[in-house]
Amino acid sequence: MNKSVYLEKIESLEGFSTVKNDERQSVIDVGMEAMTNEFNRLTAEKFPYAPNGPCLEIHHIHTNDDGISYDLVYMRDIARSKTGKPASYMIGFNDRALVATASDLEQKTPLEMFDLFTKAYQQQSDEEFIDMPLSVFVKAIQQGKVDKSEKYVTLYRKAIVNMPDYSEIKGSSSEVLNFIKDRQGAEILPNLGSGVEIVLHANAFTDNVINRPARLTSNAIAEVGMMKEQALAFGLKAASSRIADIQLRGSKLAGMAGMF
Repeated sequence: MNKSVYLEKIESLEGFSTVKNDERQSVIDVGMEAMTNEFNRLTAEKFPYAPNGPCLEIHHIHTNDDGISYDLVYMRDIARSKTGKPASYMIGFNDRALVATASDLEQKTPLEMFDLFTKAYQQQSDEEFIDMPLSVFVKAIQQGKVDKSEKYVTLYRKAIVNMPDYSEIKGSSSEVLNFIKDRQGAEILPNLGSGVEIVLHANAFTDNVINRPARLTSNAIAEVGMMKEQALAFGLKAASSRIADIQLRGSKLAGMAGMF
């Protein structure tokens, strides 16, 4: 927030010049606190992701049997506030053919999402049923690592994607969007390796959750100017109320003095 702009505006408020010098600071402080609190509220609401903190978690589990590839993808949107979209997803593929999807508005663990995925998997019709080795996947999720058995070799890849410090990013909203996506892509690729292709395929069934943090953050940055103006107006309103209280108290004291 620009304190100099606030001080300039508050000095032009009606009645401020009539406030005694020893009470002016209280007017300034009340307005400043209200402005700061409102700006913090707006930014917390508009910026769902903390800078320099995790914003997305991705797990990719792959196995194969007799030349058939099976993939299970888990994604969790690590937003600190609701975004209006599901926060957790799980998608299954048989040779890239979609088997089932599951989502939840709350942030769920891989095992919790697997329970939802299993229910969706079991709801397939007999005519269009696509098989997946669920027992292999649940074992991999429980162990959280690569598992080798006589029949299956299961690969388990994970990526935690961080949100860069967007307060230091300069440029237009689109430039900010591309910067965040590039930074996050540099974290995803080394961790997921060859699994990136199927994860991007799964992203089409998850409301584009991979790009959600970058998109919402760049949109919020474009609105920062409006947020500052709204917070400033909120602070000036609080300062005006403080001035009115001081004037009312002064008039009451003057009235009481006239009684003696």
